[in-house]
Amino acid sequence: MIWADYVMQKRKLQIFLSSTYGDLVYERLAAMEAILSAGHIPAAMEQFAPGDETAAEKINAWIDESDAFILILGGRYGSIEPNSGKSYVQMEYEYALEKKKPLFAMVISKEHHEERVKNIGLTVDERENQQEYRKFRDRVTTRLCAFWSDKKDIRATIFQKLPEWAQRSDLIGWVRADQSATPEVVNELARLSHENRELRSAITSAETFAALTFEELAKVMQESPASPEDLDLIRKNLNLEIQDSATLLDVFHTIFNPMSYISSYPSTFLHAFVPLKGLGLVQNIVGLQTSLELTDTGRRFRNRLLVEARRTHWEK
Repeated sequence: MIWADYVMQKRKLQIFLSSTYGDLVYERLAAMEAILSAGHIPAAMEQFAPGDETAAEKINAWIDESDAFILILGGRYGSIEPNSGKSYVQMEYEYALEKKKPLFAMVISKEHHEERVKNIGLTVDERENQQEYRKFRDRVTTRLCAFWSDKKDIRATIFQKLPEWAQRSDLIGWVRADQSATPEVVNELARLSHENRELRSAITSAETFAALTFEELAKVMQESPASPEDLDLIRKNLNLEIQDSATLLDVFHTIFNPMSYISSYPSTFLHAFVPLKGLGLVQNIVGLQTSLELTDTGRRFRNRLLVEARRTHWEK
């Protein structure tokens, strides 16, 4: 693994967390805990120290220093900034958009808001600036966002979003001084890494698997969980240990290893391979016994997996 990739893995992203405060205390805590659990750094108003800057200046400075921005929108519009007449939350959101920060919003569902008003009272509902709140909510929901009905939804969304941001090479993040290198060295290694990736892409771009590139097919399989029923069939018939969280890629890698890519199985077991057959990776063989065989696409995909595994091993 080259140094630039190592530093990228070690860095911690600073995530600015925006929301109203009094009505979302526990939701903010859940979000900060999720960010910390994911290995990154939350930046929130609770951490602001007194200073000479105005509140808006201090907030903007923190957003500038942050790598990404998360908004949790409840049922309140929030405190109003005197000069603009907008809430601080809206100002933060608009400033993050202006600075083109990676941004994601989580908006309370209407059903959960009604439930909170019923259980907690009107303190969680906007009473003074209802029109401004509706306009802001409408603007937020026109962009990519998620809707939350529980603190678990907030945690789950953050755990899903942060790995995506962590893969972005344009985000700077924070790295311990003893794990970093000079800017010149990092820039040169990053340039070499980029050239290396371009060369690999040029070599393999013409090769497709079921009309998909290797990366596209691997991603589809990695994001497709195997069903619990199919995993039980695999455990019972092959006596293999496979995790409950296994994906189709895990199943393919476990079963169709280089030592055995043609196998005979009981007919009741073939159901476990339906998803792989749908991707054009395996096919039935009709004979004395019902068997399965890798297709030409399946063999090429398996071989490419082996090449990528060796390449990753030698780069580490």
